[in-house]
Amino acid sequence: MMKKAWKGILGLLMAMTFTVSAGRMVYAETVDENHEVPDGVTVNGMELGGLTVKAAEDKLQQYMDEVCGGSVTLTVLGEDVTFAYKDFDMHAADSTVVQDICQIGTKGNLIRRYKELSDVKNNKAEFTLKFEYDHNKLKKVISEKTESYNKEAENASLVRHSGEFIITDDVTGVKVDTDATTAEVEKALGDGWDGSSQKLDAVVEETKAAHTSDELKQVTDLLGGYSTDYSSSSSNRIANIANGASLVDETVVYPGDTFSFLNHVTPFTAANGYYQATGYSGGRVVPSTGGGICQVSSTMYNAVLRAELEVVERSNHGLTVGYVPLGADATVAEGGVDFRFRNNLDAPVYIEAYTYGGQIYVNIYGHETRASNRSIEFTSVTDKTIKPGDDVITKDDTQPEGWQEVTQSAHDGYVASFYKKIYVDGSLQDTVWINTSYYSASPRYITVGTKKESSDDNSDQKEEADNTSGDKKNE
Repeated sequence: MMKKAWKGILGLLMAMTFTVSAGRMVYAETVDENHEVPDGVTVNGMELGGLTVKAAEDKLQQYMDEVCGGSVTLTVLGEDVTFAYKDFDMHAADSTVVQDICQIGTKGNLIRRYKELSDVKNNKAEFTLKFEYDHNKLKKVISEKTESYNKEAENASLVRHSGEFIITDDVTGVKVDTDATTAEVEKALGDGWDGSSQKLDAVVEETKAAHTSDELKQVTDLLGGYSTDYSSSSSNRIANIANGASLVDETVVYPGDTFSFLNHVTPFTAANGYYQATGYSGGRVVPSTGGGICQVSSTMYNAVLRAELEVVERSNHGLTVGYVPLGADATVAEGGVDFRFRNNLDAPVYIEAYTYGGQIYVNIYGHETRASNRSIEFTSVTDKTIKPGDDVITKDDTQPEGWQEVTQSAHDGYVASFYKKIYVDGSLQDTVWINTSYYSASPRYITVGTKKESSDDNSDQKEEADNTSGDKKNE
């Protein structure tokens, strides 16, 4: 046994060169590309013992290239998405491992070195080559490769055409959870990874639509409707009413939600389909873009009352209007006065608005729960009439004295109350106050001429009169 040990030590000495430093002998192993890896050494399961440094490095490089040339395949909604390890900078953590393992048995005294070599040969020395990658790049690659699969949830929709309700089903939204999917990939590439390509499922989150087709299937009944006449209006005003009706048509208001008229019909601009027409401003009838839109809001107000939904905001006009009774109007003004109602029912309501034959129609559909023997009607009561004040005169020095033009007729003012009457089996059961509206009286507005006749005009008239007089005498 001792002879065998010394034989090994002598062999080790033959593999050494000696140098003199500071007057003493030291050992230095020459580790070049022809040096052999000690027997019993494995790296990631590969036997490297007995190979030269060059051969071991070549074998290890081939292994690293194979590993880094691998890929990750994610299954997303039944489809595979593949990307390479190199896309997120996969690389060996320490590619000098061959140089490191060649140092075995080259440090310390001869006996220690021999013991290291003997231990490696008899017990095997297993080394693991670690791989690293860029975490942020991995996350970015996953996000980019799976982005096309992300889909927002879509609510069901409802339209009414030719007297029939048409429902488009809701769509469930899906989204790849990038953080969770990245964590799964890193887990697969962690402890126990054999360097092979990996295939796993992406982590996908589903988002249900806020409103489903089942909700909309409840909309089956006409809850309330109203129409007003605009046949005597100008073409621009008629166009504005039709445009406003189209902007609120096909709107669904879900339980608890509040409908804002202004949010649907503004801005009052040409780009949004409006024209110049007359409207009220400061107690005067003036041209305005969108003139006539209040007939749409007022018609809707009456439909809402008949559907018995909760009115949140409503204001009467400053002056009376002719298309609804006193107290039945609802004025709006961009940036200020709105008409709003809340769906206080347990099912969605659907707004239908359209124009036809000189009339605007607004109907509200939903799920009827009121008793069939119950009915309602609305009445307007004038509490007070206010007479207009004196004429408002505007002078125009471009028109002669004696000329005048009425620019706005006088209007009485009113205080009016609006009521809902409730009947059961035709018998009045209750009268409910809805609102009291105040309409200002408006005086007559007149423009009169103030231009005086010039002296030259008077002289010409006098000369003409004298000539006429002379002729008569001559007759």
